[in-house]
Amino acid sequence: MDFQKSITKENLARSFAAECQEGARYQFLAEKAQQEGYQYIMTFVRSLAKNEMSHAKMFFQAINEHGGDKVQNIDVKAGYPFRTGELADIFKMEAENERMSGESIYPKFADIARDEGFDDVAELFDLVSKVEITHKNILTNFYTGLKKGTLYKCKSGVHAFKCDECGTIVEGKTAPKTCPLCKNGQGYFRVDFSII
Repeated sequence: MDFQKSITKENLARSFAAECQEGARYQFLAEKAQQEGYQYIMTFVRSLAKNEMSHAKMFFQAINEHGGDKVQNIDVKAGYPFRTGELADIFKMEAENERMSGESIYPKFADIARDEGFDDVAELFDLVSKVEITHKNILTNFYTGLKKGTLYKCKSGVHAFKCDECGTIVEGKTAPKTCPLCKNGQGYFRVDFSII
C-alpha cells in the first residue's frame, strides 16, 4: 500500500503527538511529586517521560522512513487528556491512559499496519504497547501506595529501604522519615513495589 494513502501514516502521527504530550505531562507530574516531597517518585516519573519521548522519536522516524520528503504535514484529530488533582488521583488517571494505549490503541494500530503491509511499523506498535503496560503497572502501584499509605511501609516483617540520594540502607517496617546520613526526607527512599 502507498504510505501516503495509508491509515498507518495517520496512526503514526497520532501516536507521535500522543507520546509527546505524555512526555510533557510526566514532566509536570514529576514536578508535582517533587513539590510534595517525593524525590524518588519524581526521578522515576522523569524516566517515564524519557521513555515516552523515545517512543515519539521512533514514531517520527517511522513516518520519515516510509514517507520520505513526501510527508510535509499530517493533520491529526484526536483527544488528549488534561488532568489535575491530587497526586495519587493523577497516577490513577495516567495508569488508565497507559492501559488504553497498551491494551487497545497500539494493538489495533499494529493490526492495521500489518494489514496494510507495514510489518516493521506493526512490530513497533507491538513493542511500545508492552512498555505502556509496564508504565500502567508502575503508575497503579504508585496510586495504590499513596492511597493506602503503604508506599513506605512493609506488608509484614522487615524491609531494607535505600535512600536514592546517598545510598544509605535502613532496615525496618517503614522507611525513616529522615535519612540518618544525608538528612533528606522519606521521599528520597526507593519504592519497592513488592511492599505496596
